[in-house]
Amino acid sequence: MQSVRVLVLGQGFVGEYLASLLRMHSVSYAATTTDGRNGTIAWRLPADANTPADFSLLPVASTVVVTFPLPGCPAARRLLDGYIDHAQRVCADHPRLRWIYLGSSRGFKEVPSTRFTKPDVSAGGPRVEAEECVIAEYAGHVLNLVGLWGGARQPESWARFYTSPERLRSRLNDRSLHLIHGADSARAIYAVAMCTAELPAGRWLVSDERVYDTLQNIIGDPRIRRFLVELLQEAEVQELLGVECVDDIRLGASEVTKRIDSSHFWRQFGIQPLYPFVCGQPDPADRTA
Repeated sequence: MQSVRVLVLGQGFVGEYLASLLRMHSVSYAATTTDGRNGTIAWRLPADANTPADFSLLPVASTVVVTFPLPGCPAARRLLDGYIDHAQRVCADHPRLRWIYLGSSRGFKEVPSTRFTKPDVSAGGPRVEAEECVIAEYAGHVLNLVGLWGGARQPESWARFYTSPERLRSRLNDRSLHLIHGADSARAIYAVAMCTAELPAGRWLVSDERVYDTLQNIIGDPRIRRFLVELLQEAEVQELLGVECVDDIRLGASEVTKRIDSSHFWRQFGIQPLYPFVCGQPDPADRTA
């Protein structure tokens, strides 16, 4: 099997953007999906640790991007060790692999959190354990992507997550929203994969460097407005929002707190996010819009 520059394990939402970028720059790559759709390799890491994964189906690459969550250190070791053994069998003098693992921002509770913030394992769960394993044992690079959006994932449609006034009430205490477009996520991964300098192992928080107001994005939904009318009958909610009427609610970035600082990433790699979210406007990365 021919070797490639980049292997993408899991060509899902972010992987589609990354594959497009790699093709645009004529970088050789291969990608997997569970069913082998769209010319990808049909492959998965079995959930059962006693079921061996067939790494022989995968090409040898110098950079491997893992896009799917790994449930803890044992799963991370099973995947990374298995692929390393496979690569060394195929090519005895295979150079050291560069691992890029896409992580979650759920474990970051400090305000603001930066790449140097220690994530809360109790909040992040097994995913954070896997991230720490990739960094400490494999000198990997974890990109903690914050608020993925783009294509069918539009923040205005996230009103559907607030199915009752009580669910909306819990969000009113902290309306901060941080986002990163799938296309900018791909650009971030590409920057790490193509970097020719020696990169120290570690994690990077990756957002578009802005902060958004969740309520501003969803208040146009009639159901959300009904919930707000109901909630504003309560003195506690009136005090929290500083108003008594839905139409008087102050909206926008000035009304929320920036909780994620990803400036370290963009400075390190000398690029900037290109695709900010603008409520009510077409997807800026959609060339057909």
